[in-house]
Amino acid sequence: MMKLVLLSLSALLSFTAGAGATAWLSLNIENGHAKVPAKVAGIEGMAILDTGAHINAINQRFINHNNLEFAHRGHVDIEGMHGQQRQKLYANIETEVFGIQSSMNGLAAATLGHHTNALLLGAGFFSQSVVQLDYPNQRVRMLTRDAVNVGKHENIKTYAHLGTGMPIVEVEIAGKPIWLLLDTGYTGGILISRRLAEGLDLVTPDAKHVTSAGVNEFAVMRETQLAEMRLGPFTLANVAIAYPDEGHRIKTLTQYQHTSSKIRGRKVRGVIGYDALKHFLLTLDYAKGDLHLSVPEKV
Repeated sequence: MMKLVLLSLSALLSFTAGAGATAWLSLNIENGHAKVPAKVAGIEGMAILDTGAHINAINQRFINHNNLEFAHRGHVDIEGMHGQQRQKLYANIETEVFGIQSSMNGLAAATLGHHTNALLLGAGFFSQSVVQLDYPNQRVRMLTRDAVNVGKHENIKTYAHLGTGMPIVEVEIAGKPIWLLLDTGYTGGILISRRLAEGLDLVTPDAKHVTSAGVNEFAVMRETQLAEMRLGPFTLANVAIAYPDEGHRIKTLTQYQHTSSKIRGRKVRGVIGYDALKHFLLTLDYAKGDLHLSVPEKV
């Protein structure tokens, strides 16, 4: 269990919007993945919301299960945490998400678990507007940027990755500031390289073995608990933190190609995911790299 300690009540702001916001949509949290209903080619499924994905994707298992055929326009190298694969890019796919019908291009084929997971929505979705992910109340909505200025109320150091535009946030572990990719597609708490784990004195023989699944492959990891970490104005206790087992490795910066190892001089050391974010309402302006965290009231 995580224990949440509030450091500053004044830092918790309630964002409200009228015509500048969509209605709240139910968020299905399944094994740490945030999902919303979607239709692809008229077939119902789910769409995974993933801030750690540079591109949108379609589940090859969904395509195969429903005997669908789509035109493809080229290929893309998808670089996951545990490997890289070359995949097709599909074009002209009729979709419906948040009640909005569109024809999507540039959907990469990917393995997204069960065939009911139709889509993965990454940068192409999040960059369009301000998105609020309310994990405790399991709901999500979109806001226009004129309805809320997230940068004005930002309460955690956040920047947009110069190579991909994905958001990176600063956390504090063992008194040291560390930059992590904000990755709602990662179901664990924190994932870092083994080298960093050694530097933080986290590598211990009693750390349990776990399996980490990336978009391409699996890897054997070790997992332990952080007694305490800082996330913006909050202190979290007993946060799960994973690192590769001996002989394994991860790519900790991003999931896709065309990136740099340093963002505005800030070296990204890993990812932060659901198990550390599940207590919060995230108000994220993805395109500008602004984030506000709050603990919402139960509704």
